[in-house]
Amino acid sequence: MKTLNSTVILLAAVFLIACGEQNTSKQQNVTVVEADKVLTNAVIETMNPDQPNAEAVAMKDGKIVFVGSSDQANEFVGDNTEVIDLKGKYVTPGFIESHNHVVASAWTVYGVDLSGARSVDDIGKILKEYVDAHPDEEGPLVGFGWLPNIIGSQGPRAKDLDKWDLGRPTIAIGNSVHDAGLNTLALEAAGITNETPDIQPGVMYWERDAQGNITGLAIEVIYFEAYIKMGAWQPEKMVPESIENLQGFLAKQGVTTAMVPGLVTPGVAVSTDLMKKDMRDIMKILKKRVDNGEAQMRLNVMPMFKLPDADPQDVVDFTLEMRESYNDDMLRVNNVKIHPELAWASRGATQLKPYKKANPEDAFTWGDYGVSPDRMYEVVNRANMSGLDIITHADGARLVKRLTDIYIEAKENYGDVRNRLDHISMMDNATKEKVIANNIPTNATPVFINEMDAGMEGKDIFATMDEDYVKECYAQYTEIAKRYKNLSLSGDTPGSSIDKAYPAYLMQQAMTLVEPSLEGSKPFPTWRPKMTIDEALHAYTVAPAWQMRMEDKIGSIEVGKYADMAIFEKSLRDIKPENLVKESICVGTILNGEFTHKEGL
Repeated sequence: MKTLNSTVILLAAVFLIACGEQNTSKQQNVTVVEADKVLTNAVIETMNPDQPNAEAVAMKDGKIVFVGSSDQANEFVGDNTEVIDLKGKYVTPGFIESHNHVVASAWTVYGVDLSGARSVDDIGKILKEYVDAHPDEEGPLVGFGWLPNIIGSQGPRAKDLDKWDLGRPTIAIGNSVHDAGLNTLALEAAGITNETPDIQPGVMYWERDAQGNITGLAIEVIYFEAYIKMGAWQPEKMVPESIENLQGFLAKQGVTTAMVPGLVTPGVAVSTDLMKKDMRDIMKILKKRVDNGEAQMRLNVMPMFKLPDADPQDVVDFTLEMRESYNDDMLRVNNVKIHPELAWASRGATQLKPYKKANPEDAFTWGDYGVSPDRMYEVVNRANMSGLDIITHADGARLVKRLTDIYIEAKENYGDVRNRLDHISMMDNATKEKVIANNIPTNATPVFINEMDAGMEGKDIFATMDEDYVKECYAQYTEIAKRYKNLSLSGDTPGSSIDKAYPAYLMQQAMTLVEPSLEGSKPFPTWRPKMTIDEALHAYTVAPAWQMRMEDKIGSIEVGKYADMAIFEKSLRDIKPENLVKESICVGTILNGEFTHKEGL
């Protein structure tokens, strides 16, 4: 009996030693140093499958030097170490906004808020009330945020605004920024006449009545030049405010990195030369912020290929020029953004089946390319052969289908290319299988794929497209999330306002299929599965880190990676999905080991 007891004790000892070795094995090669900062007594979601959870993390010179238990972390505490006892708070890797125009786009939401308008008349009424309340204000009057599916119209025309006698050149910008209505004074100030040519008829154009007269409704950002000419564009003021306000807001939501697929200045829709000038000027501002220690997040900024007369090689050469100057882990340029089509709501996104006729006398339409598949093929190949990746606005199922084939061929030709399909509002089943089988990166914008976009119970999308086609193609992103690990989520301001374009908001949308800001909203589309918390977290950390070629530096909490983290009052896993917006309180955001946001710690 005595021998048996000794054997049991010996086996138990060996077992405990083995367990201890197993639990600390990931730290055995870590050199113990005096850390700059140590977080202890936390619930840490590392997103590292080899060590999914931890209690403490130590940081030195902007990088992680230890992940493990609070007791072990004491070895890294010295006289000059800042130790923060988190008392059970929840820590994740810093979130990555992988499609968000958070550098220069806030001008699109400057002015009078029109999001409360429920009709075209409401737009005029809100603007009139503002004018009457500010009689001494002069210059252009700008409103923003009307929703076409809510006002029951593609947008206000000049006659709709003129009848309110606003007395100032006035522009009313839609919530997605793509379309706007101008009054007659604004058209005159901008020099817009019936002889003004369209950039691309049927894609980027001024709406005209049956007699060929411009109505004042501008489709697909053609109004950007008018915005400049009427005196509304003030880059010296608007660009710095955009940077500070948009990135400052996201920093308070746990965001440490953003991919910026095009600088949305008015110049992007005027000429390629003006797009390049704006980018050169703005990149200098961003670099100065990095050098001065003012940067609130890492930025991956890219030029935009949109205009029909743009030259693919010219844009690729410009991107390479930018990469020469901006290619570090805080500020980099290594992608080209293609924006080739409109949205389905305007019957512009390219589809595999025709849109329903708006009027009986209309001809069937399938949407129009702003950038043709042949042109996209050239941009993709010229970029990939130069070591650049592509991000493409891909809304319609026909575009997604054609582009998927182009991407697959590019992978075969150039190896490790990470060209991505963004938005993917519509995708047929056969293309979905190709995307998954070939591991084509995707990015979804949940705010564009629910009742805010489709109308209550889908009435708007079902009125626009065949119901069976919609049920096959619409909102495939949640299906994809359950099939592979290469889907990221993001917000896309100014397509949606920044207060609807941050991680917790988008996670709640993806996990409930409900639009939080829409009273009475229900899950839509009802035939799609909801994402889980694991899928949502992966889509905001690991997946986008890989997509932007920084998987060895960010996206998880691991030794050797940058100390980028978000701290929440309580675990996101303990919050019901429908309450994420309300209860996911970010109390700290850390970039390179330093707080960019700190509240209550």
